[in-house]
Amino acid sequence: MRSRSLVLMYHQITEAGVDPSGLAVSPKNFASQLSVLKERCEVVPLRELQLRSESRGKRPRVAITFDDGYADNGEVGAPILEAAGLPASFFITGIALDGQGEFWWDSLEHLLLDLSDQSAPQDPFEVVIGGQRLRVDLRTLEARLRAHKALNRRLRIRRPEEITPVIEALAAHVSREAPTCERHRLAGPDGVLALSRIPGMTIGSHTIRHALLPVLSPEARHHELEESRRLLADAIGKPVVEFAFPYGGEDAFDHESEVAVREAGYVLACRAVFGRVTQRTDPYKIPRAQVFDRDEQEFSADLDSWFKGRVP
Repeated sequence: MRSRSLVLMYHQITEAGVDPSGLAVSPKNFASQLSVLKERCEVVPLRELQLRSESRGKRPRVAITFDDGYADNGEVGAPILEAAGLPASFFITGIALDGQGEFWWDSLEHLLLDLSDQSAPQDPFEVVIGGQRLRVDLRTLEARLRAHKALNRRLRIRRPEEITPVIEALAAHVSREAPTCERHRLAGPDGVLALSRIPGMTIGSHTIRHALLPVLSPEARHHELEESRRLLADAIGKPVVEFAFPYGGEDAFDHESEVAVREAGYVLACRAVFGRVTQRTDPYKIPRAQVFDRDEQEFSADLDSWFKGRVP
């Protein structure tokens, strides 16, 4: 039987320009995508997705989620959602709640892709990550894009305390610090509180440091789950019971992590792995479809593929 429920995953609603990770959707395209959803689907809060619905058999059901906690979620995305009368869940990291600096992958983007061929170092960047040496060329844009992909792939599976020294070593190699910019600005406490007060918007946890839970010790994993939930609840004055595992791929979660999420008091957990949702889907193993910067027709075609169980 074909599933008729999906969870959509967004990250940023902004004009991105260069966006090597494909995390940004323009405000114009986001508004168009919501129009498609209103026309074709029943958009419901995440916690209601698996409940029986009177529209069962008529229109497919969709829940909208956002990861990480960028400022544009509340300043740009939420007003578009509110105008459309649609709910969404926002998974916020403790880093974003603090509101200082940028995520490591945004710093990586600046350090590599803000360079010109003239300002890029001629010597390759060499670093040891997880006991393995990596050597990347930075002399051309094409080389720096390859370096970005290679570093991103290796760093995402490391503990946060292993990632920071690599970013610092890269900054020293290119003789500049990673700047902060408007596009990567984080929500901060005021932004998260304001977002939580918009009708239909729900705040969930995404750990403190956007940490890959399976690589952490049991103590560190417990801290990431419990403390992030407490910090967010204190910030918004409401219980926080929804969770999303940081990062995509099957290595972003394991049995121990799933048990830890349940024991920390969350009622559901989302993954950044594609799949459709049924009433039999484990609420701690909810799959999602990542949305890209697609116009109305492209997004509608994506929906067709997703509801058939295919990634476009």
